[in-house]
Amino acid sequence: MIYSWKKIVRYGLPLLTLCVLIEIFAGTILQGGQNILLKIPIFLISIPVINSVGGNIGSILGARLASGLHVGYITLDIKDKKMHENFITSIFLGLITYGILAIIIYYVALFSDISMDIGLIEFILIILSVGILLIFIVSFASILTAFLSFKRGLDPDDFVAPVVTTVGDTMGIILLFFIIGVVIV
Repeated sequence: MIYSWKKIVRYGLPLLTLCVLIEIFAGTILQGGQNILLKIPIFLISIPVINSVGGNIGSILGARLASGLHVGYITLDIKDKKMHENFITSIFLGLITYGILAIIIYYVALFSDISMDIGLIEFILIILSVGILLIFIVSFASILTAFLSFKRGLDPDDFVAPVVTTVGDTMGIILLFFIIGVVIV
């Protein structure tokens, strides 16, 4: 593959434009749910953590897949063993990370006198539920983006991060409000 900045801009700019529009939509959803966030402010603290961890894990998976595809130890076969190992590692990493961060966020909020109308177990359940669902979604988005871009002769490194970040931010907000609605309301 020959890479040039013109090719990267030609294929990347439409994708980045679409990602910006989707992020605006995510901001609109966030604004629409501000009453819930003001009622239980601990979730306001949680949104950046939820989105960044999901995006980071999805981007790491995408980078590993891109490297594997470039070097040849991962193939475009959906049954590829290395791809599955990386996927499972991402899920496991997300489970541990979200569990630890949920406990930390809860106690930081508690010691900061942030108004909370939620117990520790309920909060951990919500964050873990959102986190695991989000990791599954961003991992699939990462795999799909890496495979499709590589198959089309494009560098997955140029496409995975914006797609995963956009999917992670949008789905993190949607899933948070959905799970809060299921567990609390």
